Amino acid sequence: MTSQGTAYSQFKRALDRRNFMLAWTMAAELAKVPLADGLELLLLARDVERRGSIGPCRAGMPGFASSSNSRARELVLAALNALPGPGVRSAVQSLAAACETHGLGREVQVLEAWIAARAAAR
Repeated sequence: MTSQGTAYSQFKRALDRRNFMLAWTMAAELAKVPLADGLELLLLARDVERRGSIGPCRAGMPGFASSSNSRARELVLAALNALPGPGVRSAVQSLAAACETHGLGREVQVLEAWIAARAAAR
């Protein structure tokens, strides 16, 4: 641990501050990224990369590629596929509904917060 805290605490601060590059870098330092945090990082990537250029996220989302939880993998793949498209809001709403069905409350909160932030920005 550094004077700035653990890699996970630095990752969370970067997410909270919407600093994509730092969050991505710190996520790479983690052995595993919790699903809710990974979704938040992917949505931040989508916001930062407005052109839909999220190739690095698809190629190497830290912590997910080796996940033994097939439900988590399926949800992450759905989110990845939705990110670059114009129907991202509908896809994120569907993903939130799927998370809710599977009792993934923290993930639902992340997704609904992203939807609410986009609605408020209109």
